[in-house]
Amino acid sequence: MDSTPVLFLPGTLCDERIWLPVWRQLSITQRRYVPLQWATCLEDMLALTGDRVLDGEKVHLVGFSMGGYIASKWALQNSDKVASLTLVGYNPEGLGVDEINRRKQMVSMLQNGQFQPDNPAYLKNFVHPDFMPSEQVSQVITEMGQDLGKATLIAHTQSTTPREDMVPALRKAPFHLNLVAAIDDAVVQFDKLTAIAAKLNDCTLYPIKNAAHMLPLEQPEEVASVLRQVLD
Repeated sequence: MDSTPVLFLPGTLCDERIWLPVWRQLSITQRRYVPLQWATCLEDMLALTGDRVLDGEKVHLVGFSMGGYIASKWALQNSDKVASLTLVGYNPEGLGVDEINRRKQMVSMLQNGQFQPDNPAYLKNFVHPDFMPSEQVSQVITEMGQDLGKATLIAHTQSTTPREDMVPALRKAPFHLNLVAAIDDAVVQFDKLTAIAAKLNDCTLYPIKNAAHMLPLEQPEEVASVLRQVLD
């Protein structure tokens, strides 16, 4: 791998624990983490990203889920500073009307009730059935949810809803794009990402088997293998 800095961005209600299993597989001399869990609005998220990029340097951006949205948005605003953009479990087409309404309902329910990140019904939305009993997957998601709390989930959801369709802008972007997609992801469907990749001029699609939405925890070796190819 070269010495170009690599910025890692987490997903909704995630912190650096989402990336730890992947990082253990890699040797990156300039690894930088963007703590989106600290942010309370979209402007904070973009500022935290920019704060980790020095004047005159280019960086590789690696964003998971919500972090993919922030990485894409920052990359398009600062394309001269981007060596490559890798989106893990993220659909750059944005959010449809049904998903926006679902998020509004979820925020309303959270504001008026309890949040239980250890609820199996909550976890099965994101986790492959094979990994539901796994301490390395379900337990980590639960612990992040408990530590970051309901307020962070609400802030992350409201800050990144709605999300615009970035495919037209990414088609014109001067940097290479990588889409890392779990074949069994119920949140970001693999067939949709396959169709998007075909629309983009400079894009590589990397399918990951036996994983759902939380692929950095479910298949860290496979995600790390993809990143080695990207960063080399």
